[in-house]
Amino acid sequence: MRPRILTLDANVFIAALKADEKYSDDCVNILRKLPGKFVLAEPSIIYQEVCGTLAKRVSIDVARRAEKFLDLMLHPELVFECNSSFCKMAYSLCYEYNVYSVDALYLKVALDLRAILVSLDKRDFIDRVKHKNPPIEVYHVSEFPY
Repeated sequence: MRPRILTLDANVFIAALKADEKYSDDCVNILRKLPGKFVLAEPSIIYQEVCGTLAKRVSIDVARRAEKFLDLMLHPELVFECNSSFCKMAYSLCYEYNVYSVDALYLKVALDLRAILVSLDKRDFIDRVKHKNPPIEVYHVSEFPY
């Protein structure tokens, strides 16, 4: 069986690596399905969001380990540069789906690749996207059925 494409919001990685969040176990379980059942597709900002947050909240050593983990899990061809062209194509999603600007980057990747989108942000991201009936599967980590 061919792996499905999965786009994970940075908060899924952070919760899995911190292991002290309400849904940390759910996040870990999703990451355990990589790379066998799923392959990741992410915007390049994933590195800043995950590693920067962990450096600030936990430690620089944990952030460096997270960077190495991301390097192992992400195929370079499925990391989309958040350059000006990409951002210009993504910002209209803020209006269309009523999401925050950084969330629109993850949503753009998922929409472009018909990936499954997963986030911990139910109210301000997942519910808003679902409300618009997108052409992709969208889940809060607690709802992830795979």
